[in-house]
Amino acid sequence: MFTQALQVAGHFTFPYVGMRRRHDGVVFSTLATFMVVNRDGWVLTSAHVIEEISRAEASVRGVASIDERIAKARRAHERQQVEELKRSRGTSLSHHVEIWAVPGFAAAQPRVVEYRVDKDADLAAVRLEPFDAATVGGFPLFRGPSEPVEPGMSVCRLGYPFHSVDATFDEKRRSFDIQSGFPVPRFALEAIVSRFQAVKIEGRQTPAAFIETSSPGLRGQSGGPLLDVAGRVCGVQSHTAHLDLGFDASYERDGERVVERQFLNIGRASHIDGVLAFLDEHGVSYQTG
Repeated sequence: MFTQALQVAGHFTFPYVGMRRRHDGVVFSTLATFMVVNRDGWVLTSAHVIEEISRAEASVRGVASIDERIAKARRAHERQQVEELKRSRGTSLSHHVEIWAVPGFAAAQPRVVEYRVDKDADLAAVRLEPFDAATVGGFPLFRGPSEPVEPGMSVCRLGYPFHSVDATFDEKRRSFDIQSGFPVPRFALEAIVSRFQAVKIEGRQTPAAFIETSSPGLRGQSGGPLLDVAGRVCGVQSHTAHLDLGFDASYERDGERVVERQFLNIGRASHIDGVLAFLDEHGVSYQTG
């Protein structure tokens, strides 16, 4: 059903990879998804992806403050506090790199030169430079107002879960050396539109709107498209919600009876109406169809 949709979306859907290195030497990656919207290098993703980058930057900057507190605690002979602060320093980031993996990213190394964020709707528009539109096979068509998203409609979520990019860190060059993980495999997950959720925000005239789907979003799909069968974008994956089913289930584990509350995991995507309003507000051009 979604074969054509995935072929279409493959032209404009790409992985974001955040490489992180802690002061204790641990190197790890985070993954998300973004869509290239137009020839000017504007891409669309989730606001919480940008917020994670901001937290990484804050973690790197915060080490200087921890070092000052360690020095102060040492002067005061507070050994326990020194050890606690040293542990905190160890898990703080020393380096971070953002990889916006459009075709040819290894040579071009595109970076963020400006961005716009709507935290309430969980949307972010980011402009990358350098950006060569010729490397992208096509740009998305957003489902227009004349064909509203309806409950019961078949949709598909696309992104990059269940994967990691492995790297080492070169101390001399102060840079990451990618060992494995590229190309990042795509993962699609189908659902139906179950209902809509409107979140009222204080000081905001229009509620933030989300599409709830019968299957969950997966870590690594954040910022990716919610597609109809033609490959048009109906929304942007935001988060997964856990709806209380109202009953418990019990089973035995290691000779003991375990009781667990039961939940239904559903996906929530930023609604297409809010997506288009967000792009219009910030002057980001796009196509509807």
